[in-house]
Amino acid sequence: MTGEPDPLKDALDLQNRVRSLRALLELQRWQIEVLNDRLYPADPGGIAARRLLALKRSDAEKLQAPQAVNDP
Repeated sequence: MTGEPDPLKDALDLQNRVRSLRALLELQRWQIEVLNDRLYPADPGGIAARRLLALKRSDAEKLQAPQAVNDP
């Protein structure tokens, strides 16, 4: 080894890391979908619960006071 950087090896390592991160992201996306289906089933009660939660979130966002530029 001469100690010089190997751009090809670095590119392959980066490609492997990106592939691993994409696989992890897909797994997490699937987990979120499963949890979402369990929390809010597609029956009318689940749909109503999802709508109610969205309404509560939008009301909470409207009620928050805006912060000034220098506020911590």
